[in-house]
Amino acid sequence: MGDRNAAGVGEDVTDALPSGPEVADITGAQVRRTLEKLSVEETREKTPATGLTEPSSVGTTTSRSTISVHSQFSTGKVQEPPNSLETAPVSTMASVHGQENLQSQTSLQSSKEGKQQMTTKGQTEPGSSTTHQDLYHMYNMNHPRRGLAIVINNKDFDKKTKQKVRTGTDIDADSLFKQLTNLDFDVQMNDNLSCEDMKSVLREAASADHSNADCVLVAILSHGEEKKVYGTDGMVDIADLAEYFNGVNCKSLIGKPKIFIIQACQGSKLMEGVDMPDAVGFYSTEQNLLSMPPQTQTLPSEADFLYFYSSTPGYFAWRNQAKGSWSIQSLCAVLKEHGKSGIEIMQILTRVNRTVATQFESHTKDKKMDRKKQMPCIMSMLTKELYFTPKNL
Repeated sequence: MGDRNAAGVGEDVTDALPSGPEVADITGAQVRRTLEKLSVEETREKTPATGLTEPSSVGTTTSRSTISVHSQFSTGKVQEPPNSLETAPVSTMASVHGQENLQSQTSLQSSKEGKQQMTTKGQTEPGSSTTHQDLYHMYNMNHPRRGLAIVINNKDFDKKTKQKVRTGTDIDADSLFKQLTNLDFDVQMNDNLSCEDMKSVLREAASADHSNADCVLVAILSHGEEKKVYGTDGMVDIADLAEYFNGVNCKSLIGKPKIFIIQACQGSKLMEGVDMPDAVGFYSTEQNLLSMPPQTQTLPSEADFLYFYSSTPGYFAWRNQAKGSWSIQSLCAVLKEHGKSGIEIMQILTRVNRTVATQFESHTKDKKMDRKKQMPCIMSMLTKELYFTPKNL
């Protein structure tokens, strides 16, 4: 996969469209699939809407002024790297933001929750005294194999695409490799694939026999826009890539989870932050009694897909050039802490959503770019609950 290098506090960038000045590659010792501590001191970058051209004034900044770090947890001073935009034309900007160690954030409640997980009404921890009724609502995750995880990490792009190097994406790829391996996936890493190569890799994976596997997972790290991601030579529809795994094209995955993780911009809008008043959750004790369905079922061909997008449709996704992206690093931190702890996948992803929503915020001298946020998006067609029960390998 090439060098996985990072040093110091990198600059935040967005995985969107035609970008600004190129940022020099980070140099250092080669790193192979290793996960450094998950603190993310962020500095940001921006991207444009499709078809916008970049003014020549953008991209000439070479100053390295020192500006304040802003976060909800710490303040300090960092040396600002050369400005870099991977998207739309904007005025020259400098952006830095900091964040408390993600690992400590996700582990904050682990000691309290460890003894209380899956004890609410109607829930039992997988592998314990699970009833037949409970098993009916859970995916079977007791096959011999967890399944294949395909990671496509697109960092470098053809000149014709006008996309800049995605510095920092190797950190995400390394983190995913470690956490997915820890969840017992057979991880297949792929670097810098063209659109046709992306299709070929996924087509081949879908044609394999998944009969003895629990599920399949695909993670795509690239530039993008709404409903599309970039290969090294252009864009491809996410739906076209997922189609290889539906019930029509991949019979051995019928009724099994098909998980897609998309780290790419979904548009060119910046998300504002809003003040949140004190609030408490609520729950309902109402029970809907449903009759048991017949033994033979017909499922929709698009059933059992789960998509986790790094950003809400229409908005930027942020990536730190030295520490990785907000969403992937948050996902890996939560998976490390809770992946095998008996928490259902939607709860895991909801915790990731909250981490990204509350622990990250941009800070820049350009007021238009100051205090911007990111909100990941979960789209589920799952028909059962999904738990990554440990494998006895």
